[in-house]
Amino acid sequence: MRRLMRSDDAAAAVFVAISMIVLIGFTAFAVDAGALYAERRELQSGADAAALAIAEACGRGEPCTQAAAEAVGGAYADDNASDGFAGIDTIDLDTTNGLVKVTTNTELNDGGTVFAPFFAQVLGFGGTTVRARASAAWGSPGGLATLPLIISDCEWEKSQHLVQEGPPFTGDKVLFLFHDGNTTEECNAQAGQDWDGDGKLPGGFGWLNTAGDCIAHSQVGYWVADDPGASPSTGCDAKDFKELVLNKTVSLPFFDDIRGVGAGGEYHVSGFVAIHVTGYNFGGKFKEPKGNAPCSGDERCLEGYLTVDTEYDGELGGPDRGIVIIKLTG
Repeated sequence: MRRLMRSDDAAAAVFVAISMIVLIGFTAFAVDAGALYAERRELQSGADAAALAIAEACGRGEPCTQAAAEAVGGAYADDNASDGFAGIDTIDLDTTNGLVKVTTNTELNDGGTVFAPFFAQVLGFGGTTVRARASAAWGSPGGLATLPLIISDCEWEKSQHLVQEGPPFTGDKVLFLFHDGNTTEECNAQAGQDWDGDGKLPGGFGWLNTAGDCIAHSQVGYWVADDPGASPSTGCDAKDFKELVLNKTVSLPFFDDIRGVGAGGEYHVSGFVAIHVTGYNFGGKFKEPKGNAPCSGDERCLEGYLTVDTEYDGELGGPDRGIVIIKLTG
């Protein structure tokens, strides 16, 4: 009987030992897998941030060399690591096509690159180098979500392309006039009137159709539906419009052709600009600053500074008029 009990005790001890090894294995998997995931997530954040920062620097005309890219990339990779250390494995910079690809990797404070697990070392796993990849593109916008306001290329030419850095702004303001029917003014024509039959409206600007949120989506080379009349588009009330526009930098589309008149009319989109708005008058309650709007009476206008701006959403492929699109592509 005693011999049997000793045999049972030995079997139980073996079972407990095996169970402990299994439990250690599961613990190693759970804890170390979580740590590897956290490391990978930080490296991915660093790769994304580095790719976007390099693309923005290149897009805005800052130094866009391999050395500059590596300096920017390394700083952003480190900033996104909880311990302040992350390595740059590779940076592929394609300035011709406006593309950058960044690969980050594990970096320890002693210069090592192997992420060492804690529990899994018991099972003989020595560690691995974790990597993450991101790519970003830069260029001029081919499509954007903007205020539902579109301006003639004639007004763009009249502005002499006075795009400037800012704020603060030190250069001249531009004043875009709404088409009010006075065809004797430069870049002005009756709303929706193709007076010479060539399919082009010589000047002015108009409102675009919206889904009721004071935002219009348009794309270079395509037609966008108008919202006829002098009053702002559906969804743009005076208070919200002021908050969106006054003393803010906004993106606006330009057109180089029209077709149709009134309801059902369309503008052909030619490009986008950024303007820091200082005042406007669209009639009724749509006048700012109060008592000192940039135009009066029957005139409708928008005033401000043409400026450089960066957008992080939209499509690439349009002409360069000061806006730079920066976006992750992978």
